[in-house]
Amino acid sequence: MKTIAALTMALLVMGSCAPKQEIPAPSEQYYRDVVKELSSAEYYGRSNYMNGTIKAGEFIIGEIEKLGIGTIPADVIEKSWEGKTRPELHSLQPEFKSLITPCNARRWEGAPESRLAYLQHFNHPLNAQRGKVEMTVDGKTLRNTIDYTLKEFSPSFEGELDIVYVDDKYITPDKFCNYLNSGKFQDKAVVINWDKFRETMYTYPGIEVYKTYFVPLTKVGALICKGELLPYFKSRNHFNTPMPVFIVDESFPENARKVKIETHAEMIDNDAHNIIAYIPGKSKSNEHFILACHYDHLGICGPDDIFYGANDNSSGTAMLLNLMRHFKANQPEHSIVFIFFDAEENNLLGSFFYADNPMLPLEDIKYFVELDMIGDNGENIYCQISDQGERGLECLNAINASMEKPFAKLDRHPMDDYADHYPFGLKGVPAIYIELDGDTNKNYHSPRDTYENFHSCNFERIFNLVTGFVDNYK
Repeated sequence: MKTIAALTMALLVMGSCAPKQEIPAPSEQYYRDVVKELSSAEYYGRSNYMNGTIKAGEFIIGEIEKLGIGTIPADVIEKSWEGKTRPELHSLQPEFKSLITPCNARRWEGAPESRLAYLQHFNHPLNAQRGKVEMTVDGKTLRNTIDYTLKEFSPSFEGELDIVYVDDKYITPDKFCNYLNSGKFQDKAVVINWDKFRETMYTYPGIEVYKTYFVPLTKVGALICKGELLPYFKSRNHFNTPMPVFIVDESFPENARKVKIETHAEMIDNDAHNIIAYIPGKSKSNEHFILACHYDHLGICGPDDIFYGANDNSSGTAMLLNLMRHFKANQPEHSIVFIFFDAEENNLLGSFFYADNPMLPLEDIKYFVELDMIGDNGENIYCQISDQGERGLECLNAINASMEKPFAKLDRHPMDDYADHYPFGLKGVPAIYIELDGDTNKNYHSPRDTYENFHSCNFERIFNLVTGFVDNYK
């Protein structure tokens, strides 16, 4: 297998043949530098808060421009759609997700046209939680994101409530809503067994349990879900429950009597922007790879808690920029579309929008590779693969086995609504999702996902795996 040192030498040799522009070599140091930059406090967790995603987008496009890489040329788009019907840009509402609507530049207004050319704009509703978040139980103030997590669909609320504990016998699909809406819990904070709920109420694959069982609870003051799992913030959402909902772990007291709660939320229109770049291949075929990541993160939840998102997903973004350096200097056989998705943390909206409004036909995608949360020290790669992507896994396993220090395992899991590969897999695109499973995982979707807790030790192996895949997949 190629090593970074060998690739660097190749780039230096190529430099003598291309005096117009010296392409910087991919490197672990550049990887670290990008992660450090994008996970710094000035990006506010890369959401629309304080224009964090705009700042991140400006940085990413700036790095792409330095390499002389553009977006997909108009003639390439026109050629790819010859004899086919290109869909008009349109809105969509995927199952269990918000309405996604095309929009104009909006927050990017005033940017140079050269930068706007990289962007695909869309809009969606978002429950923003930026004000104070506090929970005090029997006079003891609990710690947000450590002792509890406010669920993403929670509304504004301020008040003190008596705490009651619901017997597990009421946690069934036929009893849960009727019992909690009986009128007994109008001004109460109801504690339920979250492990029992997850075991009992997920009655079929894909069920939206929150809309099914929490939205109807109009006669409950607050809901506290207590379970074994450490509480973590899952994603941003587009609807509100009637009451605030919290996740707590087993440290929450068994006999607590009163809880004082303050939360602030506002439903807003969020403008989001996918970033799309393109490196032409040697082949004249319309077939192309998509190498993708998401560059957004969760922003803030309460004024004191920034979700920095070093591993999730500054790491994938930094890897994609390194891959662009490599393929700019080493032209691939097939063209590569690089996509930095926005609104992944808002329920995969950027990838769903592109998959329904593609710039190039989906049937021309040779393979889709998604890199997410790869800044970890694990020896196993967690992967999900679409039904059509089986040969891709075989290829990756062969490349991994040939490496000087292979990963212990490419651990395959069923494809689900987990990351940006999913909408492409639903449409029959051969796709794989790649994530590293290591010590950094414990900081998932928390303010502890910082540069200091991120690992770059697997940079070279992931880099070689992806470049080897693009070079060898047939």
